[in-house]
Amino acid sequence: MRQSTATSSQAETAGAIPPALVEALEKFTVSSSMLEARHEALHQEIEELRHQLRLKDEEVKRSERLAMLGETAAGLAHEIRNPLGAITLFVSMLRADLVDQPTSLELVEQIERGIKSLDGVVSNVLHFAKNNRLHCGPMNLHSLVQELHHHFGSLYSPQSCFEVTLSGNPFIVGDEQGIRQCLYNIINNSLQAISFAGSIRIAVSDASQGEGIQIVVSDDGPGIPEEMLGKLFQPFTSGRREGTGLGLSIVRRIAEAHGGSVVARNTPHAEFTLVFPRQGPRQSVGE
Repeated sequence: MRQSTATSSQAETAGAIPPALVEALEKFTVSSSMLEARHEALHQEIEELRHQLRLKDEEVKRSERLAMLGETAAGLAHEIRNPLGAITLFVSMLRADLVDQPTSLELVEQIERGIKSLDGVVSNVLHFAKNNRLHCGPMNLHSLVQELHHHFGSLYSPQSCFEVTLSGNPFIVGDEQGIRQCLYNIINNSLQAISFAGSIRIAVSDASQGEGIQIVVSDDGPGIPEEMLGKLFQPFTSGRREGTGLGLSIVRRIAEAHGGSVVARNTPHAEFTLVFPRQGPRQSVGE
């Protein structure tokens, strides 16, 4: 009986796994899991890098196309501006000759509005073609909005109604001429959308994050066509036959050059929201 018990104990001891081997297997399992997780993380990182590389490649190709289009557009704009200057001179002479003929003067005023519109198109084309750096300094957005309000209010039909709301801290560091161009283009678009006979609202306030300032321009026009919303800020994209599709592209370039943003949506009417940081830009307009 004693011999049988001894034999059983020896068998159990012979069949047991050594603790060192168990510990090694556990470490191997943990290491394998860690390597598998690391491999998966590296795989995702590589996919993300490939995605970023594709985006960068598309951006480079887009920049090359835009540079070529910009050069062509600039050449055409200069060719247009020369005869446009002569037309402006002749119209001013015609106005002087027709000073006592009110009916004819109305036609002259329509020609002058057409000239201003065409000159605005030429200015947009030339601005788009430039690769200027921003010239930044302290500026007051409340004063700038009031200046544009006065400009548009005196230039166009009294049937256009402007509602301006100014609040918050108006001071930022930015390129005043560039931001003026942004607001000019958006307000001009709104005027055209309401056919110069409707309401436009401009509201300036602190941005929701508290680190910048936002400007909201809205109107009571028909709104932005849904098919245009996704490509509204792309160059040479316009919802109007007479438009060049450069005005809003310039707005986005200047806003992003300041480290800001521009967003368009329907509420159901068109609404544009510009956000600028308090401090200066992070890059040039053309970069």
